[in-house]
Amino acid sequence: MRYYLLNLAMHAVILAVLILLACIFTRRNRKRKTKSVIGYFLPSLFAVLAILDLAFITAPRLMDVSSVAGRSYYYDTGEVTEVSFLKNSFTVDGKTYFINPMRLKIKVGDTVRIKHTQYSRFTAEVIDVSNSETLPSETEEKK
Repeated sequence: MRYYLLNLAMHAVILAVLILLACIFTRRNRKRKTKSVIGYFLPSLFAVLAILDLAFITAPRLMDVSSVAGRSYYYDTGEVTEVSFLKNSFTVDGKTYFINPMRLKIKVGDTVRIKHTQYSRFTAEVIDVSNSETLPSETEEKK
């Protein structure tokens, strides 16, 4: 689960940078040092981006830290309908699951069983049910 923890840390850093940028540009606006119209709206843009990152990425992953630490996962089974361009996520029955892109070995049309966290749907293990072979996962990486 090193990838999960690294991803969580990176999004926490991104969130902190967005909040810092919003504060810096707000201070510039208060001191009337903003010279362009675009600079006047930058604090609002950075605040909206920070809220979106917090709501959709960072907060769900923070809520799943206890599941990852306690190794309590949820299971779903279905057919893969889409694999993302960066291979860091895939869709099964309309739900998007996230995985370490270096470990993804599935393709569209495979029937898989997914071991994932509850809120962020980060995948710990993917089992190809149609061929009944286990795909590489974070747990096998340690062996």
